[in-house]
Amino acid sequence: MENELLHPFVSIIVPVYNTAEYVEECIQSILSQTYENIELILVNDGSTDGSGEICKKYEHLPNVSYFEQCNSGVVVSRKRGVSEAHGEWIMFMDSDDLLLEDGVQQIMLLSSGVDIVIGIHEGNTSLLKAPNYFEWDEYLYGLYLKRIHSAVWAKLFKRELFENCSQAFEYKITRAEDALMNLAIGSVNRKKVSICRNAIYQYRKRDSSATHTFKYSFDYCERLSLIADSLVKGLFSADMELRGGINWRMFYYKMALAENDFQGDNHHPFVKGIISRMNEARVLRLSDRMILYVSNRHAVRACLFLSKFVRRIEIPSLFLKVFDRLRKKILINVCR
Repeated sequence: MENELLHPFVSIIVPVYNTAEYVEECIQSILSQTYENIELILVNDGSTDGSGEICKKYEHLPNVSYFEQCNSGVVVSRKRGVSEAHGEWIMFMDSDDLLLEDGVQQIMLLSSGVDIVIGIHEGNTSLLKAPNYFEWDEYLYGLYLKRIHSAVWAKLFKRELFENCSQAFEYKITRAEDALMNLAIGSVNRKKVSICRNAIYQYRKRDSSATHTFKYSFDYCERLSLIADSLVKGLFSADMELRGGINWRMFYYKMALAENDFQGDNHHPFVKGIISRMNEARVLRLSDRMILYVSNRHAVRACLFLSKFVRRIEIPSLFLKVFDRLRKKILINVCR
């Protein structure tokens, strides 16, 4: 009991699906944590490559639980993991990734007085200049604007958030399920969100994962956007919701373009909807509009290239960042 008061219990949930080549290394990274008061929950989502047999080797350990289910997707696996968890805090991992040795320790040091702590993975510098905390609405809006990393890993959640959020595992989709879960959880959180600037996680990018085999379509992007809108509805001013929705849609529109050989469709309702929102918000955003108004893949590529320069004119701070990077490179070369 005294140990739990000093070191709260953390449940680490790992959905497993056909990652036999990596899952043992993932498990070992969790079991070797410097923070000892943890449990590992492995949910085998119908693997067919021997991943389950690897996981079973560890189920005899007192802090490891192993469950099997028919292939139902990562959302269902995470929900099962939370339902079986005993911890006051919840963390998620992908079964082909690694948790750095002091990852849990680092993130738990920042858990006092908050219900969410967000960290970064190796090589990610997005939070290095962030404040110590985001206000709850600042964090939620950052997710909606696609300015805060939307993965559920490298984050720490208070278990009560899931108990208070009926929509956390509502959307059983193929991609962007992390983004929707974070929005859902963020919409019920009312405490500050703590920020861990130290890398706690090692993300492994695999071309064979579902993230890289399923391509976004414009219809799919529209569905995602409508769900995101519903999750934040009424939590911000109408103007903020409108502008956030534009950012969210442009992010996924560009993803869809990149994954479909840059073939646009300026007649698609999703594209027309973005333009309509821009007009309603009375924002020019020429860098984005020039992409939306063309369909031919060659024209799309050209507009995407030009938009980078236009965006730096629209947002001078981006130009200053580029200038500062160039200045530093010149100084380094001179010093050599």
